[in-house]
Parts: sequence; C-alpha cells; structure tokens
Amino acid sequence: MAMHSVIITSNDEKETGDQVMDRIRNAINAKEEGLKIDKIRKARDRKVILGCRTEEEINKVKKRLKQAGKDLNVSDIKNKDPLVILRDVMQYNKDEEIIKAIRTQNKQLFKEITEKEDRMEIKYRKRTRNPHTSHIMMRVSPQIWNRLIEAEVIHIDLQRVRVMDQSPLVQCSRCLEYGHSKRICTETTDVCSHCGGPHLKTECADWLSGAIPECRNCNKANHDRKDHNAFSSDCPVRRKWEVLARSTVAYC
Repeated sequence: MAMHSVIITSNDEKETGDQVMDRIRNAINAKEEGLKIDKIRKARDRKVILGCRTEEEINKVKKRLKQAGKDLNVSDIKNKDPLVILRDVMQYNKDEEIIKAIRTQNKQLFKEITEKEDRMEIKYRKRTRNPHTSHIMMRVSPQIWNRLIEAEVIHIDLQRVRVMDQSPLVQCSRCLEYGHSKRICTETTDVCSHCGGPHLKTECADWLSGAIPECRNCNKANHDRKDHNAFSSDCPVRRKWEVLARSTVAYC
C-alpha cells in the first residue's frame, strides 16, 4: 500500500530542521489527538516529510497543521506509478514499437482500462549477456501494472516476453549507497561491493580468493550480519530502503 505523504516547510528561514520537526510535533499533538503517523523524517533545506497509511489520516494531519498557523507550509507528494521489467527483448525493437506491440498483441490486458489509467512509458534499457537483447524498464499505471504482473508473459513481435515487478530503489554502483545513481555521485573512488575497500569487485583480493563478503552498508549501520554482498537482496539495510522506496509508489 502506498503511503500518503506531505512535505512540510517553515516560512522562518532561521529555523533548523529540528525546530521545524518540534513545531510539527506540537501542532499535530498525535498522542492526544489519536493520530497515526507512519513516517516522518527530515529532508534537505529544512524540509520534513510526513506520511500516513490512509488518506483519511493524512487529511486529519493536514487539518491540524493548518490550524497551527500560516508559518508552516504543507504540500502533497504525488505517488509514482510502478515499474515493470520486460526481460530479454530483442534490440531491434524501438521504444514506440514495443509500446504499440504491447497494445495490439495483448489486447486482453487493456479491457475496461480507461483513458486516464492508460499510461505506459519506457524509462531505459539494461544490457544483457546477449548483445542482441536488452531488459526494458517501463513505468506504467497501477491498473496496467497489476494486469502485467498477473499475466507474467506478454507477446512482443515474434517473442513471448517475461514481465516482472521492478524495484523503484536506486543504489549507486560507485559508493554503494541509496537514493542516487553513479551518474550524480559526489564520490570519486569506487567502493568494492564484496569487501567495502577502495577498489572494484573484480580487483578485490578477498573476492578472487573466495573469502566471505562483508557488506559496507551493514558495517556502517553496525549490523551483526554483514556476510553478504552490498547488492544482495538479503541485505538488512537494503530491505529498509526498499520499504521506503516502495512507500512512494501507488500499486493499486
């Protein structure tokens, strides 16, 4: 279930993020009002992001913040459409041809889909081991996402193509942290996903010798269990970030 979230800022530029957080806490008075806040965190530029599981609950919060005065600005965060991955699609297919083929060769998926719900956009392609194919990352409406995931396989030109859910989480392949890609990373040195050292995994002596991996992110978070690669889906830090990333996506 997607989180219903708002961004809260203060008109007073002298206030710190902590001071804004205190004002929000006092304005909402969750303990006395019985409100259920599922997410609250400080962001850049003294902004605070707050989220609730239901639209009803977030509306109550917005009402309380509005009653607190004009110094706090509240704006809604629109949830994103979900992602799917189309696996091993032949490279000769252009983006517009793929979209057209999905519509014309899989008409059953679009029955009773309204014009408002009919959204498909190819975001990027990912190389595969086969130079003639690529994985297609596509953002679609929640209704189309549900039908594609349920179908599992669709037809594109002369292929039967597997469709899978794609995580919205972005992990940097340089510093291994979350929320940004290598393209905008401010670090200048690659970090090994196997041992956390200042080198690529392919140059890692521990990896080449078959030594047990040690996750850099779990090391920094002081987790007891670190015996996995930093890109592992079993990583506790990754799982935490995965929940946060998916909370901003509307799946229904």
